[in-house]
Amino acid sequence: MNTSLQQGAAPPEIPFWRGLTFRQAAVTLAVVLLLGMLVGLLELFLDWRGMRADVERDLRETLTLVEGSASEALYQLHPELGRQLVDGLFARASMRRAELRDDFGRVLAERVREPTASALAEDWSWLFADVTRMRLTLDYGFAGADAEPVGVLEVELSAAVLTQRFLAQAGRDALLGLARALVISALVALLFYLMITRPLVRLAGAIAAVDPTRPGAWTPPHLPHHRGDELGLLRARLGELFAASQRGLDQRDRAQAELTALTQELEARVRLRTRELEQQRDALEQAFAELDAAHQELGKANRMVLESIQYARRIQTAMLPDKGALGDGVREIQVCWEPLHLVGGDWFWLERLDDERYLILIADCTGHGVPGAFITLVLASAMADILRDHASADPATILCAIDAVVRTRLRQDHPEAESDDGLEAAVAIWEPARAELSFAGAGIPLLCMDPAGRVETIRGARAHLGYRSLPSPGEIPVHRIAVAPGARFYLLTDGISDHMGGQPRRLLGRRRLAGWLERHAELGLAEQLAAVEQLLEDYRGDEPRRDDMTLIGFQPR
Repeated sequence: MNTSLQQGAAPPEIPFWRGLTFRQAAVTLAVVLLLGMLVGLLELFLDWRGMRADVERDLRETLTLVEGSASEALYQLHPELGRQLVDGLFARASMRRAELRDDFGRVLAERVREPTASALAEDWSWLFADVTRMRLTLDYGFAGADAEPVGVLEVELSAAVLTQRFLAQAGRDALLGLARALVISALVALLFYLMITRPLVRLAGAIAAVDPTRPGAWTPPHLPHHRGDELGLLRARLGELFAASQRGLDQRDRAQAELTALTQELEARVRLRTRELEQQRDALEQAFAELDAAHQELGKANRMVLESIQYARRIQTAMLPDKGALGDGVREIQVCWEPLHLVGGDWFWLERLDDERYLILIADCTGHGVPGAFITLVLASAMADILRDHASADPATILCAIDAVVRTRLRQDHPEAESDDGLEAAVAIWEPARAELSFAGAGIPLLCMDPAGRVETIRGARAHLGYRSLPSPGEIPVHRIAVAPGARFYLLTDGISDHMGGQPRRLLGRRRLAGWLERHAELGLAEQLAAVEQLLEDYRGDEPRRDDMTLIGFQPR
């Protein structure tokens, strides 16, 4: 029997930091610290809430106490009395500012204390920042007459000083909790050593003294006070185990012969299985070769598809108008057109209808990618006929004409049609002679920025164009906007406003976009649109884009 255990050998020395006592002490300390931390955090939160309530109550009571004196000082316009009152308020170490002001806004008395708190307290001063300010309106009246306002008393406590007090108390509580945890851990570790570790060491020494060739002759150690517990049971079971080991040694030789025969049989089976695996390997290598060939074919097909889509993008881009199509009809126009894929379902058109009318159209067709691009081709091919037949029409009439033409060209004007595609669109017509912009939208809004930088959103009608399953839009309202010099207008598809991002995750929305435009109204149109693209990228973060996006900004002349 091969073994590294020698009869009479002493049990190996175990480093203290790997022993049960150390581990148990470490676990106990961790548990006590964790529980103490949780309880301490709860107590800290309750203390913080209580201190905030005390601050508010004390400040309110203090103002109530000095209300009469402050009213008297303001009524008499007595600066010395006001100064004494303010100095009395500064008896509180946490008072940072006090100001007594009459009803005409003149300061009768004021005092400000320089910051004395630590930098740490300044950083955490937000804990009490919202409860440190209070304003009391002061009235003064004679007996039998109504009181009249004479001014206000404003006080502000130092949030940093309050925070410093709070942090000092929290530090003392933390040190007491740590000391308590260390004492408890030490006591538990000592009890654990006396009751468990030391008896286990004796038991290990007795086991080390066992003769490997005669385990049945083992003499169990004497363990007082452990006859009826788990260690006593372990001692008894070890005796049974060594006896069973002795019986096992006797059976070993008989089993050795059986094991040799079994080993020979297994070797034969392994050789057979090896041949089968080699055959399977050859078949697998052939399958991998065929798979690699198929992968190369797929790669070739994918390159052809990408080349076709890139060519389609060139075609779709070529069908978009140049920004200068409106000529001098507008002072400036900028366009952001970004399909989700190489091609997309967003489309826009710019055209000078005559000397006094300039058209700007934006459309969001069904889907994106290749399917959406096909719908934009249908719309682009129809626009020439629509604008020829309705050159003098208002935006709503042009939208209704688009609805009719798309239904006809996609054969969706009867219920049996297989397709059900359409679009949302908006049309704006600028008339310089009248200084008026007329707008109609089907699902797409218009953002109007006045010369002062305020943004108003004009919603489009709740309508969709061209869909077989939806009714024709009917009457679409036309909004006529008087354009002041310097005003700007923005048309956008929902791919702009439906960006997902932020914390918590939510859609950007038109309201946030309008607010952003107001805050950056001083930028030029080109800088604005470039900044909007950066805004969308930052807001989205790691979230992928979901749709094509188009944004047109223009400033009439």
